[in-house]
Amino acid sequence: MTALRRLRVELRVAADPFGNWPLALADQLQRDGHIVGVASVPGASAQASLQLLKALEQTLFGLTEAPTPPAPPPREDADLVIDLAGAPAGHATHPTLTPTFDGLFGEAGAASVLLERRAPRIDILFLDGGEGPRCVATGTPALEDRMVFTRSFETVGASAASLLRSVVRRIAAGEPFLREALVEGFPPPSSFAVQAAGAALSTLSHKIRGRLTRIAARGDHFKVGWRQVSRGDRNRPIAESLAWPEQPYAFLPDDGRRYFADPFVFAHEGRCFIFCEEFVYATGKGLLTAFELTPDGRILGGWPVLEQPWHLSYPHIFARDGEIWMIPETAAVRRIELYRAERFPDRWTREAILVDDIAAADATLTEHNGRLWLFATAARDGLSDWSALHLFHAERLFGPWTAHPGNPTLIDAGAARPAGATFVREGVLWRPTQDCSQCYGGGLTFCRVERLDEMEFRQTPQVFLTPPTSWRAQGAHTVNCAAGIEVIDVFGSILRRYDVRAALHGAAARSSPDANLDFETNR
Repeated sequence: MTALRRLRVELRVAADPFGNWPLALADQLQRDGHIVGVASVPGASAQASLQLLKALEQTLFGLTEAPTPPAPPPREDADLVIDLAGAPAGHATHPTLTPTFDGLFGEAGAASVLLERRAPRIDILFLDGGEGPRCVATGTPALEDRMVFTRSFETVGASAASLLRSVVRRIAAGEPFLREALVEGFPPPSSFAVQAAGAALSTLSHKIRGRLTRIAARGDHFKVGWRQVSRGDRNRPIAESLAWPEQPYAFLPDDGRRYFADPFVFAHEGRCFIFCEEFVYATGKGLLTAFELTPDGRILGGWPVLEQPWHLSYPHIFARDGEIWMIPETAAVRRIELYRAERFPDRWTREAILVDDIAAADATLTEHNGRLWLFATAARDGLSDWSALHLFHAERLFGPWTAHPGNPTLIDAGAARPAGATFVREGVLWRPTQDCSQCYGGGLTFCRVERLDEMEFRQTPQVFLTPPTSWRAQGAHTVNCAAGIEVIDVFGSILRRYDVRAALHGAAARSSPDANLDFETNR
């Protein structure tokens, strides 16, 4: 492990900041061992209209502010300046880092983009007295509720802080930047006085519309589809074609009172099973369920195979060392757990906690260059588990597991969160990922892994797939293939008409599966 140099860092913040993320960044850098000072300087700060919008959202959505860490006193002997106040001078007297948001500087820049209800691309610029500013890190955060400005602002601030902290770590370790691109000049600071009033009205409308939607609809309802595949022909798997198939999927039946999602396929002793999350609306909690797919295409089950007092999902199942294992998502208890099939498919025993104290989503195991790797996104330090990728590696399944020094190694709403098992294509490792840039699981992104080792991770998104219009679905969320069977899940909205039908026709309607459950097209 490279020894880190202790840096003297000066944070320059606007005199009237809107969020507390600059002071949270200062606190994180101090915990990393650096000597940090905070200086208030003139800059594009939050205006009264934004403060009013914040107060409105706190009332409507019950938002509370996180405690603000104390600001350490300013320093004049800085090795590195982090300028968060606005556009720095074109020729910096100290090595300087500054974030931009779609090319705009400061909190005003971030606010200008967020008031348009979209996520900004965050670039970290580095000035060191050379030929000009260079972009040394980039990220695109996920906005889980882009209609709520305050929440979105906190997420974007936390993402900028994470990128800055990662760049500072590389500087302190004397490591080269992963990417560099010369930036032409500086745009002016941003203004957003007019936008905030319109955003306040939009926020109120969103609150009312959300209440009516919850009355009328279930919200996102997932369906699991499956099809037989063959290598090299028109029915080849998506991992081979990197395109939607011509062959249609058959869907698992459900009664509208639950949904099935996160499908994985596993074959054992001549039998083929689909494992998935079963989310029951009445309990608001997921358990893991298995269906058997017979050779003649019939679906048997499903049988509950694992249930805990907490939510379970994403049953990542695999064989290794003569045993069948599963890593389900257990983010609700802040750990990544490993289960062994005591009796396949319906009796599982927890054998180990692989990684503790992390709310990790969709942990996915792969072996690469002689080491085991876990890919997972995590909601940590204000980041969204839709977009913040964390890596862990080990020599053996039972560990010990080591966090990648660059965690989060990626902040990318469009290509971070796992969407199924990795696969090798033409000798290269590929990752299916969720495209959460517009909504959760809105599509699939297939990424070619360029580098994966203990010091660096790089991937290149190659193909983006959103559901065809004919599917009448809002998103595609997970894809897996094994034993000649490909599984996928898609989602959309369904009306509560199923509850009405059950009330009118009794228990028989509640228990009757509806294999042709349709999504609403006017979401």
